[in-house]
Formats: sequence, C-alpha cells, structure tokens
Amino acid sequence: MNIKQVRDCVESLLADLLGSYTLPNGTIIPAVYVDGKYGVPKSWKVSGLEAAIKQYPLRRSRPLLAHVEMRMSWEIVLSHYSPSGEEMDKAINRLLRHYPDATLTGFPSSDREYQYARIIVPDLEIKTQYLRAN
Repeated sequence: MNIKQVRDCVESLLADLLGSYTLPNGTIIPAVYVDGKYGVPKSWKVSGLEAAIKQYPLRRSRPLLAHVEMRMSWEIVLSHYSPSGEEMDKAINRLLRHYPDATLTGFPSSDREYQYARIIVPDLEIKTQYLRAN
C-alpha cells in the first residue's frame, strides 16, 4: 500500500462519519489529514470526527535464518472532540472490519477529554529482505 491508497480507503470508509476542517479562507473540507512533519495547521478549525494518517509507514524488522524481513504498518489516529459523539464507535468498527489484522489502542472518554483511537494497520506486503553479510 501507499499513503494515497490508505487515505482514499479511510476517506471512503468514513465518508458519512467524518467531521470537517474549516480553512482560514472559509473553505470546508472533510477532516482527513495526512500528518507529516508539522501536523494539522493551527489555523484550521476542526469539528466532529477527525482522521489523521501518518505520512510514512512504521517499520519493523524480524530476523530470520539467513535474512531480515522488513514489515511496514500504517498508523491512523481518530479523534473526536465531543465525548458524547457516537461516530467514534462506528468509525472504529468500520476500520477494524476492513482491516481485520489491525490493532487498536487508546479510546478513553470522559466528560472532560476528547475521544481518540490509534489504529495500526499492517501492510501485507513484505517490503525488503536483507541478506546477512558473510
């Protein structure tokens, strides 16, 4: 997978649940953001459910007999700034059904905090195998 495929999938799965960003010029766009070096610009106002996807995949190596396997995964962070919002449950359900190998962490909610969930989606493709040096 690449970042565009992940973003398109998240936006498609959560289209009716996503909140919105209001940009400084008044334009309103869906609250899906590919989070690079600086995160969502401070001048953007968010309302409802937000999905932020890390721009670069997490990488994990696993040593094998004669080589090292490199696996990647994508991090999706859902945030809902209203503790009473029901969209979070639905969004998590949809993502976990679409990506059954994903892991879920986070998800606190109280009357003073916003809800958030961190979902790690493994990339099924093995990206690189490094042979051991002799």
